[in-house]
Amino acid sequence: MRSICFILTLAVGLLLQAPAYSQEARFVTPAQYTQTDGLTSYYITKIVQDHYGFLWIGTQEGLNLFDGVKFQTFTKWSPDNQRIHGSFISDLIEDKKRNCLWVLLSYGDVYAIDLQTRTVTTRVSLDTSNPDNVKWKRCLAIQGDTLWIGGFDFAAAYHIPTHKLTPVDFKGKSTLGKDELNIAMLFIDRYGRVIIFADGQGVIVLDKHFTPLQMIHQQALHKPENDTKLRFWDAAIKNDALYIASSWGLQQFEITPTAITHLPAINYPDTRAELLSITISSDSTILFSAHHGVFEFNFRRLKSTAFKDVNPDRNLFTSTYDIFYDSATRRAWVGTLAGFASFPTRLDHFKMFSKSTTTKIQHLFSVQPKSENEIYAGDENGIYYVDTRTNEITKIDETGSNLMLFKDASGHIFVSNKKGLLLIEGKQLKPARTVFPELSPLDADHLSCGIQYNDSLVIFGSIIQKGLTVWNTNAGKLNVYQQYSKTHAITGLTIINYLHKTTSGEVMILTERSIIAFNPLTGHHTTHTIRNTATGEVISNFMDMGETNEHYYIGTYGDGLIETTKQFEVKRIIGAKEGLNNTCIYRVFPYRNRSIIATTNDGLSVVHLNPFKIKNYFQTDGLHSNAFEQLCGYQDDHRIITGGVDGFTIIDPSQLPVNPHPPRLFLKSLRINTADGLIDTSHIALQKMTIPTNTLRTTITFSALNYKNPKATTYAYKIQELNSDWINIGRQDFVDLIGLAPGDYTFQVRAANEDGVWNDTPLTVKLNYLPQWYQTTIFKITLVFVCMFMIYALLRYRIAQLHKQQKIRKEIGNDLHDDIGSTLNTLKMFTHLAIRDPDNKSHLAQIEESLTQATVGLRDMIWVLEDSEDSVFELAERIKKFALPICVAQGIKLTVDVHADNGSKPLLKTEKRNLLLIAKEAVNNSIKYAKCKTIDVSLVQKKKEIIMIVKDDGQGFDRHAIDHGNGLLNMGYRTQQIGYAFDLQSGLKHGTRIEVRKRIPLFARNNFRAHSASPDTR
Repeated sequence: MRSICFILTLAVGLLLQAPAYSQEARFVTPAQYTQTDGLTSYYITKIVQDHYGFLWIGTQEGLNLFDGVKFQTFTKWSPDNQRIHGSFISDLIEDKKRNCLWVLLSYGDVYAIDLQTRTVTTRVSLDTSNPDNVKWKRCLAIQGDTLWIGGFDFAAAYHIPTHKLTPVDFKGKSTLGKDELNIAMLFIDRYGRVIIFADGQGVIVLDKHFTPLQMIHQQALHKPENDTKLRFWDAAIKNDALYIASSWGLQQFEITPTAITHLPAINYPDTRAELLSITISSDSTILFSAHHGVFEFNFRRLKSTAFKDVNPDRNLFTSTYDIFYDSATRRAWVGTLAGFASFPTRLDHFKMFSKSTTTKIQHLFSVQPKSENEIYAGDENGIYYVDTRTNEITKIDETGSNLMLFKDASGHIFVSNKKGLLLIEGKQLKPARTVFPELSPLDADHLSCGIQYNDSLVIFGSIIQKGLTVWNTNAGKLNVYQQYSKTHAITGLTIINYLHKTTSGEVMILTERSIIAFNPLTGHHTTHTIRNTATGEVISNFMDMGETNEHYYIGTYGDGLIETTKQFEVKRIIGAKEGLNNTCIYRVFPYRNRSIIATTNDGLSVVHLNPFKIKNYFQTDGLHSNAFEQLCGYQDDHRIITGGVDGFTIIDPSQLPVNPHPPRLFLKSLRINTADGLIDTSHIALQKMTIPTNTLRTTITFSALNYKNPKATTYAYKIQELNSDWINIGRQDFVDLIGLAPGDYTFQVRAANEDGVWNDTPLTVKLNYLPQWYQTTIFKITLVFVCMFMIYALLRYRIAQLHKQQKIRKEIGNDLHDDIGSTLNTLKMFTHLAIRDPDNKSHLAQIEESLTQATVGLRDMIWVLEDSEDSVFELAERIKKFALPICVAQGIKLTVDVHADNGSKPLLKTEKRNLLLIAKEAVNNSIKYAKCKTIDVSLVQKKKEIIMIVKDDGQGFDRHAIDHGNGLLNMGYRTQQIGYAFDLQSGLKHGTRIEVRKRIPLFARNNFRAHSASPDTR
């Protein structure tokens, strides 16, 4: 409900002076976000929070989604699924029924953005009939399935289920006649009535059928004294109360079942001025902005409080024209011409003082309260008197470098600066020597601190190496302890950073190199050197210390906070790794043995001791600034006062907030980098995702909504299938997953707020990493079956080989039995005959022949079993060794030829044995019966074929005229055993040719007989 002409109105308003009346002021430090933080434009038009808790910010250059840390933008330059074609956002409204956000552009269309996927799902085109006369759109309202759209002389109803846009004649339904109807705001009350706020005219009330019910003309509203045109800028509704921010000030209406009633005006200056925006902050208060600032108005007290920016050069509140209040965090979010900002509206634990109407504190060195509501502040350029009741700040002295402010037991307030040691009385300063002459030597010193030791002793520390001064107020005497003093020497006493009195009555002198325990009553002292127990290094630059019942806590400049025993044994060093915001500690304030509050040069750290945790505070949390000063601090039983650059802060430790609410955690995006490109999924309710096989990296990003302290949110994650412990990743809001094996994984993440309160229920996403084809279950099962089949085949093959070997052994055994056995029996018979008839020499000849046959047969058996002689060459040599002696004895020429290809396979044992026996049988037949002159044996081995040919040039025979003997039958039988084919060719006077060949179909026994014709007379 904003307009472009609002800029002109705002510019005029900025020229107006603030009303001259008294009001309360509350100084705050807004957290500001601009284009450098990712915002699309400085010019904010609308702020809405969806039911998930995310903030949506409309600007003149597009839409922004904010989670407290980062912005996601929707503009005409965004990706297609997040693009809106236009710039100036007029209005935003959430549609809970469809879980979307409706976005209205001033001179464009209406868009619906899915609140879970953050993508544009609907675009409603307006003014399509006449693009040259585009109407100015200003506001949205939703009623059931109807979206109402209003603007300058424009009104339409969009039926969401049917996507039908229908013009609505609101003007004709009212009593305005032909006047233009400039609709600034539309409301649908809980009774179904349509409430129209029309600039320059008033309020129109229609029923759900658009029947006129009521017209409240502008003359009935509260008009200011000037002639300002009536404009409606913003509205806030609670129960039956409707508050309107208008150019005529605050307008109030009561909504009843029968009518809309305009209520009397509140006669208060702030509410009578032009109001630019409004929101409800409690049952009795509202927040609103005007040209002269941002205010909170209390209806019960009838009084307003002005919010003031501590940085007067950046004052955002003079240009605020949209405001949203988050009751959960008690923070106000404001949209301005200078960006987007937020600030806490109530700070019970911090009260900051930086400037008043005329005076601003620059850089404090010291603070000292005079009373509960009066504080003296020592600045680099003077001393200030601060009244905490009225926020009045008055400079009472111009002298700079006010390092020490100290109040003794009698109520005297001392200050040490360039003029010497002074006393402050009321708002006047005078030399301390005029009251206490014995203190005149301290005018030449520059004191850093002072403590009241007992009723009569006051101790001052020098920051310029002039030692330790013990002042006896009763005796009016000074004792000065120095490093090289002849009477009052303290070894190692150099620059005194600070003094601390322990509960045991010792004074701890903190110097650059050591801590010196000193008893001012006896003058006894002990020097303590502090060492890092882990490294053995000496720790130095001691700034301050505090104590609990059991430990000292020592602040150092550079080494953080040191926890020691009362004997200065280091127990723990608390630094940045443990959560300290900065390791340069200035002042240390213990609080009720429960916590240590430490100031640093970058914020305030509260160290909770049991359980141990650290919470940090900054200027955006309500401190005067992030920069504290070394000596600036004061503590009593209920407050801490400390400061530095730009003022000081009063801290109520008992009110330091503890946030019991963990952040709401959502999935922001799931990005999958694959070999083929990027898969980017944005869905805050995503519960399961399938990860493709070519994934290189998976990045899971999440958002935790913690608007109170978003930068202090921490995260932890785990993958249930890989580990049971949470992995703390600090403030990192994403996790990269690389190299996960295929399978199902449960990814969980949780978040903790600034007080370490974690989500009870973590965000869970199921991830299914798909396997490669060779990693699938089907492939594995197939592989198992193939392996089992191969093992089975190998076993079968092995068994077959064993059977073959057994068969060979059996055949060899049979041969041994048949051949060698029969030969040995013959040998035994002829031996008996030779013994009985020694004179018969033929018996001995038969014995010799039998022994020769047995030896040859045995050698053949051994040759068959020899693995190294399995080639056709060895077979040829064996045939030649057998046949050559016989052929020579018979005068027959023997030739043996071998032809073998490279890479030919070895002969099997059965092949060797049977081919040898076939060759022997064939040669014997040729020698005995063929009467031949030559015998040719040929062996040919190819890769897939083996041929053996035995032929002679003998007399031959007619194969059809003879019977087949045992020799031919044996040869045929042996070829069948080894899977060879047998072929015999012979004719009278044409010799005989026998061929055995592998890879030729086997001959049946009858076929073999039909072709064989060689006689065998054995």
